[in-house]
This record gives sequence, C-alpha cells and structure tokens, in this order.
Amino acid sequence: MTAQRRSLIVTLALALLAGLAGALIGVGMSRTSPPRGDALHRVLHDELGLSATQERRIEAEERLFAKRKASHESAIRDANAGLAAAITTSQRNGPEVQRAIGRVHQQLGAYQIESVSHIFRMRVVLTPEQARKFDTTVSAALTSDAR
Repeated sequence: MTAQRRSLIVTLALALLAGLAGALIGVGMSRTSPPRGDALHRVLHDELGLSATQERRIEAEERLFAKRKASHESAIRDANAGLAAAITTSQRNGPEVQRAIGRVHQQLGAYQIESVSHIFRMRVVLTPEQARKFDTTVSAALTSDAR
C-alpha cells in the first residue's frame, strides 16, 4: 500500500470518527435538553400560579421562541454539515476546518444568546416571588450536569 493511499484511508477514518462523535454529541444534547425545558415549562405553568394575563404573555413568548429555536437549530445543522464537508475534503486540521469550526461555534453561541434572552423575556412577566422560584429552576437546569 502506498503512503498516499494509507494517508487517504487514515483521513477518511478520522472524518468518519469526527462525524460519529458529532452525531453522538448532538443526540446527547437533544436527550438532555427536553427534560430541562419540561421542568421549566412545568414550573411556569403548574407551580407559579400565573394569572390569565401572565399565561397569555408567556404563551405568546413561547410561540415566538419556538420559531426562533427552529431557525437556530437549522443553522447549527447547516454549520455541522459544513464542518463535516471540511473534514472530509481537507487533508489536515487546517484553515478550512478551523473556519468551519468557527461557524459551528458562532451558531451555537447565537442560539445560547437567544435562549437566555427568552428566559429574561418570560421572567419580566413574573412577580418578584414567582421570579425567585423561576430563577431557582433555571439555575438548577443550567447546573444539573455539573453535579
């Protein structure tokens, strides 16, 4: 087997492993995210004693965020596809791969910023006592993996 052929096989194997790692990370993130969102949703709608006006305002915010979330998730998938293509076509961890990684990070960061903004847009609707309970739930959700 020639050195060039061996290099190609190693590159393809690394690209496959990187793709699998990305898929596993994505599956892991999708498995941990819904329970956190469910806990927050449960606290908001079942434990805070929201008024009808608060419910309407929060439900409107949740509908708006659902659309924004779908857009961010699509952008993240596109950025991950770009990274996969860069890994597949590149012979090394060079500028093309690094730019693709940067695009993934940019999309993930934009989604996180949007998510935190969403939390604050809902929080402003709450009374001070409701906000304290809400904050405790948000904090627990953000730190649950760290424990």
